[in-house]
Amino acid sequence: MQQPELEFINSLRQSSRYIEQHRGKTFVIYVPGETLQRDDTRKQLTEDIGLLHNMGIKIVLVMGAGPQLEAALEANQLTWQMHLQIRVTTPEILPVFQQTIALVRNQLEANFSKATCTQSKPITITSGNWIIAQPKGVVEGVDFQHTGKLRKVNHRAISDNLNAGQICLLTPIAYSLTGELFNLNTFEQACEVASAIQADKLMVFTSEEETVGLPKQLSIPKLKVALENSQSIEQKRFLAQILSTSGHVKRIHLMDKHETSAILVELFTRDGSGTLIFSDRYHQVRQAKIEDVGGIIDLISPLEEQAVLVKRSRERLELEIENFIILERDQHIIGCAALYPHDGGFGELACLAVHADYQGQELGHELLDAIETTAVHTHINKLFLLTTHTHHWFIEHGFHVSQLNELPEAKQAMYNFQRNSKVLIKAI
Repeated sequence: MQQPELEFINSLRQSSRYIEQHRGKTFVIYVPGETLQRDDTRKQLTEDIGLLHNMGIKIVLVMGAGPQLEAALEANQLTWQMHLQIRVTTPEILPVFQQTIALVRNQLEANFSKATCTQSKPITITSGNWIIAQPKGVVEGVDFQHTGKLRKVNHRAISDNLNAGQICLLTPIAYSLTGELFNLNTFEQACEVASAIQADKLMVFTSEEETVGLPKQLSIPKLKVALENSQSIEQKRFLAQILSTSGHVKRIHLMDKHETSAILVELFTRDGSGTLIFSDRYHQVRQAKIEDVGGIIDLISPLEEQAVLVKRSRERLELEIENFIILERDQHIIGCAALYPHDGGFGELACLAVHADYQGQELGHELLDAIETTAVHTHINKLFLLTTHTHHWFIEHGFHVSQLNELPEAKQAMYNFQRNSKVLIKAI
């Protein structure tokens, strides 16, 4: 079998569980105007969204049109007035605004019609007056005029359309209860709609300026730290909006707006292509079971070959599996550790390992915390370990270098002088 075929089979195996997990779920996808400017990226995006739609995923698509509006205003010798980094939409701008949004929407709908040819079922896209707007009003003496903000979401109407098999499209245009037209910030609109309909995922195509310095996964506490540490006003506003939304949407995906295919990589591979912000538990630490032995072997074998860990046979792992905990992400074991009780209130920490692809995310610390919690519950008050490579990390986490004669006698008798392991102990 050729390498491309093997890669395809491995990708299919990895994606199969995600296809089933995502079926029937509701995603809000925010697409900025930059992503829709070029024919090729717009074509690719609509084909990929059509694929998701025909997999049974319910989609609300929120489109921006920033650069298209800039070009149209320049062609008509008009400019935006800005206040607090927000555009003021004047009555003179309004006709150009309406025409430009209509053009971008028409291009998008045309691409969806064309994408139907690549799918087994027709792709239908619809929109309506589901967003009730209100004026942004006067701020610091500046009247924002036809620049508005979201007042209310008709989530029932959106849900009815999704359940009828439609892709729902939202644009920057929204109306007030008095019939006035307003220009809404589409990113904010996407976040508020995702919250209102309690979407399973919010997927945001965004810029490098807004995501610079962010890791591939962020819990809510770490998102708050990133917001506090950000030096960019643009990024602070972006992260603050994401943080507000995270209270209602469990998974928020941030993707490069110049890579339209990122949406498939993000959804159907284990590590995705961008940054995942999660308010639920993206991974779990749990007691190991006999069925986990194969995954533990896959995890620790490279470290055993490097002599970082003592080699363990499958038979030994099966016999000692009750001593192990594992760290699991999407049914894939990415970390493990073991605790062996000894006399005198001692417990031995062994086989602490984190997969190389996931190091640097404090997962080792999470495993250590779980081991210490277990130790306390089983009346162990001193942890010890033997290591040849990573003693500095353990010292940073409260262990101190000790002597062999400080260990339980049974462990002293089993000490391998050829390995010359350092002895570390921590009181808990």
